[in-house]
Formats: sequence, C-alpha cells, structure tokens
Amino acid sequence: MISLIPEGYQKSTSDIPEHERFDYWRDMICDEFVKLDCEKVKQGSFVGQIRGGVGVSSLRFSEVISDPQLVRRSKRQIAKSTEEEFLISFQLVEQGLVRQDGREALLKPGYFALYDSSRPYTLTFKKRFHQFIVQMPKDVLSRHLMEPEKYTAIPISGTCGLGAILCNFIFSLAKELHHVRQAPEELSENLVNMIAMSFSSSLMLKEAVSQSVIRDSVKRRVRQFIDNNLYNPDLTNTQIAQSQGISTRYLHKLFEDDEHSIHSLILEKRMQKAQELLNDSTYQGHSIEKIAYSLGFSSPAHFSRVFKKRFGLSPSESKPE
Repeated sequence: MISLIPEGYQKSTSDIPEHERFDYWRDMICDEFVKLDCEKVKQGSFVGQIRGGVGVSSLRFSEVISDPQLVRRSKRQIAKSTEEEFLISFQLVEQGLVRQDGREALLKPGYFALYDSSRPYTLTFKKRFHQFIVQMPKDVLSRHLMEPEKYTAIPISGTCGLGAILCNFIFSLAKELHHVRQAPEELSENLVNMIAMSFSSSLMLKEAVSQSVIRDSVKRRVRQFIDNNLYNPDLTNTQIAQSQGISTRYLHKLFEDDEHSIHSLILEKRMQKAQELLNDSTYQGHSIEKIAYSLGFSSPAHFSRVFKKRFGLSPSESKPE
C-alpha cells in the first residue's frame, strides 16, 4: 500500500516484540488521534503503521495502514479526555464501517465520512486497510458548516462532484505540502471551506439525513412498543404497524438491513425476557408452562424448542434449583 504522506514521522509495530505489538498499537492510535478502545478482530500477529506529523494550521493529516480491528470511542473514554474534534476518514484500500448517532457509513475505496470525538462512535475494519484521516478542532469546522453533527456517519463519494474535487485537492496537498508556500491560515481556511461545501452542497445528502432521522425515530418507537407488549400473545406485525401509523410493508422495510427481522426481534426479546424470568428468584415458584404462556407462546413445547435453539439448554435446565 503506497503512502500519500512522504514526510513527517512513521510509527510501526514491526520492530516491537510480537506479544507487545497490539498494546503498543493501542497507545499509538490514542496518541495520534483521541483516547480510544481497540480490539483485535482476529488472532495472531498484528501489524500496523501510522504516518503523521503534517498538516496546515490546526488541521492534521495522518495515514493508517493496519490489520483488522474494532475501534471504539466510548462514553468512558470521552469522560476521561478533553479532546473535541471532528475527524474525516478517507477510505483508500478495503472497507471501513463508521457508526455514530444511530447511523452507519460503509466506506468503500473512494468514500469518506465525518465523525465527532465528543460523542461515542465505532470504526470497524474486517480486513487489512488503508485510510487517510483529517483531524480538526470542532469549532474550526463549525465556522464553515452549520450543525456539522447532522453529517456524521454518512458516506460521501469522493469519485464525483465536490467530493472528487476535495479528495484530489487534499491528497495532492498531503504529497506536496513541503513545497507549498501559501500562508498556512489561508490554506487551512480554504481547505475547511471545501470540506464544508462537499458535505452541505448535496441535496441527496440532506435527503439522506432527513430520512435517516425519521427512520431511526420510527424504529426506536417500534422497539419500545415491542418491549411494552412482550406479554401480549396477540402481538403481531399488523398491530405494531398500526400502532405507529405505518404499513406492514414499510415496517418490514425499516428492518430489512438489521440483524433481526421484526419476527425474530420479537422472538429474541421474548427469549431474553424468558431467561431473566427463569433466573429471577421472585419467579422460581412459577412453572415453565406459566412463563411460556405469559410471554405469548402458544404452547410450552413451542417455547421449549425456541428456547433450546437460542441458548443450547432447555428452560428446565436453565432454571436454578
């Protein structure tokens, strides 16, 4: 993987003893970006490198070439730190997934996305990847882009329109920064303005943000309605859709990309509740049959089959003596 940053510094795990590499890597990315939790996605040796030490004014550029990993900015990490920055990841090789504010941005090569260090986010990489990252204080972008938080975790194409102009400019700048004689403040302002325009100018983006907010709101209400009606044996997709004023077709569409369909979501929530009840001392006198019927199952036999398939044990085996 060819680096875009020819100068600056390079940090790598290559010269670190193998058993210490991932701990060293975790410290590296915390020093380079913000305080983060990091997990390996697969066992075995880990190799990663960071290039950095370049930028203009308050904007910093860096590159990450690394093995798979899961990176998490948690509430715990946010509480312990003072960084308030926006970061933009430009995907160069393989894919990355940015999750923040209930949205997901799947970054294929040529795409980029914004995320905010003052709120929780996760970055997921399933294969060895290469990213270029721009980091800036929150107030810098906020001067150019109204309510930048609305644009987090939304994938933007860098292959056409202003997105392509931004990518070409910023990658060329990173390569030639040591030759640039323009005043850093002026160059920085121009670059941030270009970043802001690439996000704000797309009507499609604005539509996506609006639709995302609406969809997320309805999905939250659907999940809450299911939680409130787990004990209702007549809980159906039709009843759920009617409670939200939507069609059953739209209800299914809302959850078509989720891990669970509506049916399996109800089943999963009932299984979780069943496990809680079986381990709750106040329900120890209740029969498995009573728990099954109370959770809306048509028969104890059906309940037992579903429970064993989910947890690998029958309800009676899970119930404390």
